[in-house]
Amino acid sequence: MNTVLAGIVIVFFGVQGIARLSASPEDQRAAAYHFGVSLTEYRKVSGLLILGGLGLAAGLIVPPLGVAAAVVLIALMMIVAGLRVLSQDGALRVALPLTAAALTVGTLVW
Repeated sequence: MNTVLAGIVIVFFGVQGIARLSASPEDQRAAAYHFGVSLTEYRKVSGLLILGGLGLAAGLIVPPLGVAAAVVLIALMMIVAGLRVLSQDGALRVALPLTAAALTVGTLVW
């Protein structure tokens, strides 16, 4: 696992998850509504971002954990990209989760 790239991806997912979970309840409700999911589902996905980052970090010591976390995060980012398309968020907003998925793939390849 590429440790520098993994570090960047770990920080990205950690920051994203923490930012979403620490947002005000009104902002969380608005985001959940925008994506057409329940508030509980939105919070679960936010928690998965944090857990995925932690899994990647653990993968630096126990590689199979990192591989499993990376696979889950890649799938999650594909789902998020699909939700962004369905929400008609535009190409730039769709590109972010796709880029995050590509960088996560990069942690496995190099």
